[in-house]
Amino acid sequence: MARHSICTADIMRPLRGDSTALVVLLGCVTALGPLSTDMYLPSLPAMADIFAVDAAAVQLTLSAFLAGFAVTQLIYGPVSDRYGRRPTLLFGIALFSLASIGCALAGSIEWLIFWRFLQALGACAGVVLGRAIARDLFEGAQAAKALSLMAMTLGLTPAVAPILGGYLQSWFGWQANFLAMAAAGVALGLCVLLLLAESNQHRNPAATRIGPMLRNFASLIGHARYRGYVGCVAFSYGGMFAFISGSSFTLRSVFGVGETTFGYCFALIVFGYLGGGMAGARLTTRMGVDRMLGLGTASCALGGIVMAVLQTYAWANDLAWHWLSMIAPMMLFTFGLGLTMPQGQAGALQPFPKMAGSAASLMGFAQMTTGAVVGIFVGHALNETALPLSYTIAAMGTATFLSYLLIIRRTAVTD
Repeated sequence: MARHSICTADIMRPLRGDSTALVVLLGCVTALGPLSTDMYLPSLPAMADIFAVDAAAVQLTLSAFLAGFAVTQLIYGPVSDRYGRRPTLLFGIALFSLASIGCALAGSIEWLIFWRFLQALGACAGVVLGRAIARDLFEGAQAAKALSLMAMTLGLTPAVAPILGGYLQSWFGWQANFLAMAAAGVALGLCVLLLLAESNQHRNPAATRIGPMLRNFASLIGHARYRGYVGCVAFSYGGMFAFISGSSFTLRSVFGVGETTFGYCFALIVFGYLGGGMAGARLTTRMGVDRMLGLGTASCALGGIVMAVLQTYAWANDLAWHWLSMIAPMMLFTFGLGLTMPQGQAGALQPFPKMAGSAASLMGFAQMTTGAVVGIFVGHALNETALPLSYTIAAMGTATFLSYLLIIRRTAVTD
């Protein structure tokens, strides 16, 4: 037993808590979610043919993932508050890897939907615990800077994953995407096992009891600034998810954008997000979390409103404008998103060192639920114009800025 402990200690080389490598590792952990949704998108038509089902049935593999992801947000935080971040994260990554293999071996669409749900239960651990670990290790502006660097790592995934997934689909078939996800999970699990030390120094034995859990959530909901920060995070994410849900239809039907050009359009959106993340990483320590959050939320609102005005003018005057009339304002929105998400997450978690996991869980649940509701709305509202998508993004951007203006700014004055 002693020999085993010595060998384990010899192999493990934890990264320093203030190292950039650790922040990058946490960014990779949080990227499990978008990797799971974006990588296999090029395979959806082939999967429909192979399983002899329609597109709606294949789309359930996305819906099942989103449902599992949203619900499990409320579980991982309290569990990690009690048992620690590291073992909980390792469990989630192991479940993700096994479920990814299950997806690759699925013989029917029903089994694929089942394994996708389990895959979401594992991937969710990365998002919740990556943020919670950042809160454990960093304070204030340093936490926001770390989350900004994590956001940059996360932001690369939507740009790279669909391209890689397309090649894997072309060369090896749809199963290769899920096997690649499993391989990524195994590699990431080994990195966590060998390089990540336990960060939770305030374990709470009562965190997983139903009564204390509900009281923790009630305490969080009753905290005005927490509500404000979560509102900024959830509404800004809702605007981004509206674009993800409706952009392919709108850009194709309104602007005549083909599949190849659409890829470049999406890359521009990602670059806007990465630009915001870089600005946040550089400026937050000097300007502070709330000032950067104000800039980010204002950028989200301005981008959405400019998009709505441009598309309304084009529709009212029957103009055929270039697709940049939608992409350029959306880049402004995603630049604001890259600022808003890290600052909002850091601000929400900062007051709760003893229940950072619960705070991250509730925030993630609100974020994913908002995205799901907005996505469903956009799917039903889309028509032959760009107005439904533009107005939805404008509404989400405005709600993001109002969350900052009416809650964060006001409570800052009274604190």
